[in-house]
Parts: sequence; structure tokens; C-alpha cells
Amino acid sequence: MATPRLELLHEAPTTAARNAPPLLFVHGGFCNAHCWRPMMKKLAGAGFACYALSLEGHGGSDGRAYLPMIGIADYVNNLAAVGADFASPPVLIGHSMGGFVIQQYLARHPAAAVALLASVPPSGLAASSWRLTTRSPAMLMRLNLYQQGQYQPDLAELREMLFSPAASDRTIAEFARHAQPESQRAVLEMAFVPPLLQPRLPDVPALVLGATGDALISADDVAATARRLRSPAEMLPGIGHMMMLDAGWERVAARLLSWLDTLHPAKYVDAAA
Repeated sequence: MATPRLELLHEAPTTAARNAPPLLFVHGGFCNAHCWRPMMKKLAGAGFACYALSLEGHGGSDGRAYLPMIGIADYVNNLAAVGADFASPPVLIGHSMGGFVIQQYLARHPAAAVALLASVPPSGLAASSWRLTTRSPAMLMRLNLYQQGQYQPDLAELREMLFSPAASDRTIAEFARHAQPESQRAVLEMAFVPPLLQPRLPDVPALVLGATGDALISADDVAATARRLRSPAEMLPGIGHMMMLDAGWERVAARLLSWLDTLHPAKYVDAAA
């Protein structure tokens, strides 16, 4: 099969460029690369070259017509195709499903560092689905219908599912404008991943963040992802699942920036910057 055309957004540094690998952002389900726009602008303002990929079947990338057939391995191949175009391995920053894709990618491909935000954990979505089944079955049903493109929630329902109460209507409406169904094959492949199919990942600098207001990914899920990467888990208060857009997203950006600043200065920080 021919390599699909993939949408790749770019924000060039708006201050003195750092001597650092590029930052490559990978979105989660429901959305595309545009969800990273505010975060990219913020980090480009700190001297980083920022790129955001729309996975196959999302945004302006090829694949809308065959989205239900696309699997996690295809998303990993998308990431590998984009990563191969950089002069050196990028820093990968992934959200939700994008964090799960990055975990699979790391098993076979290099990265300078990884930051995972509200990532689907190594074992998949089984624990999250069970929690919603017992605590909020109506939300689980709406999410499933939303993923399949059979239901369009209003702003209040999107806030409950994906944002914190503090999120503005404007932010949620902008998210909804870019939202779309997700591949049911990819969702099924994340439903449950048995331990024997969870390969050990290489040692790589990692930041693993979760949000206390996240209705989908729990603190236990965040901890499981952090253990796999042999990194501490950090929970940011008062933020919902869409950590890069929700009210308080600037705190997420600040934590990312402070983490990037701790990486090897000879490699990541230009002394003249």
C-alpha cells in the first residue's frame, strides 16, 4: 500500500532557536493535529521547533474514506514515516491514544525523549471502560457513539466528558469544530493488551503527566504508563482529559518546558539563546 499523505503542522521558533531536537506532537482520538496549536505556539516562543502530525484518517491526512480499517500499527507507521524525515530523532509528545501509539513506536524506533499526557496505559482501555461502566454508563455510551460518528454531544456534554468545568464554551466549540470519529479498529486494539504483548521499552528521558479532573484516564492509569517508562507519574490538579486545550493548559505547557530545560544542555539548550 502506498504511503499516505500526512498533514504536518509546523511552528518555527519565534525566539532564538535552541540547539535541540524538534518537538513532534501526536494527538489522541476524536481530533487531529490542530488540538496542539496553542501548545506549539507556546513552546515555539521558548525556542523549540514544533511539529504536529495528523494521523492517517484524521485532519488533512489521507485515509478518511477507510478510517474504520486503520489500526494502531498504521498509526505507528505514520509516526515512523514523519520521524524519518528529521535529521535526528525528535522529542515525542503524545496525548491519550497518541501516547499509546508512541509506546508502540518506542519498541522499534528511537526518540530523543518522550512526554505523555493523559496517555492510554500499556494495558489499554479496559480499566477505564470498566470504571465508566460502573460510575457513569451513560457517559460511556455517549463516548462510544461519538467515536463512531453516530452522536454529536452538545458543549455541556463535551465539557463533562473531556474538559474541566472551567473550560470556556469558545474552547470547547473550537475543539468540536475539528472533532471527528475514531477508527473502531484502533479502539478495539486498545481495548485490552495482555502483559505478554507489552514489550519492554528502551530507557529514554520521559515525562508522564495526568490530570485530576480526567474522567477517562485515572491516576492508576497514569502510574502504569510511568512504570513502563521507569519515570515518576505526575498529576496536575483541576484539568480535564484534553490537557493541551483545557483551562489551565498553560500549566501543562510550563511543566513541559521545565522538563525540556532539564535535559542535557549541550544537546538541548543553545548557550547563545
